[in-house]
Amino acid sequence: MKRLVIALLLAVTSQYALSQQKSKWPSPVRPRFNADLEFSIPDGEYGKNFGFGFGGAGGLDIPVTRFFYATGTAGLMSFYQGGKSQNTDTRSYIPMKAGGKLYINRSVYGQMEIGTALGVQKNAGSSFILAPGIGASWHFTDKASVNTGVRYESWTRDGGNINFWAVKVGYQF
Repeated sequence: MKRLVIALLLAVTSQYALSQQKSKWPSPVRPRFNADLEFSIPDGEYGKNFGFGFGGAGGLDIPVTRFFYATGTAGLMSFYQGGKSQNTDTRSYIPMKAGGKLYINRSVYGQMEIGTALGVQKNAGSSFILAPGIGASWHFTDKASVNTGVRYESWTRDGGNINFWAVKVGYQF
């Protein structure tokens, strides 16, 4: 009888603990603001003229369900000369994207965004953006986390495409 009571008590306690854990996953379910620093490495034809890119972005994640967030980001990305050509200037763009973020556990997510990038220089034009990626949010309080991610961005435009790998580190609150 004692063993039965202990087994039942253990089962109820563990079930309660698991239900509390599930209610906090992912945490918190509320709109989140992001401030990110980004470093990129261009590839393809664009990578022959520009060696690296650096920029920043701000964003908003809005919960649709517990695991899926609608996202919106805007920022500034600058590409600096490098590679074989030394006759290129710095090129800057204002990317604006919208998409979604799907959490596969409390911290890890997959993300897909589309949007447009506007060139800052004269006659730079605009580009269509497709940006799949993965990332993680490292929560250190209920309302703040460090957000990291890797993505591949493809910017389609007249006059040549811009493709690059990007790494981001940011603060989410």
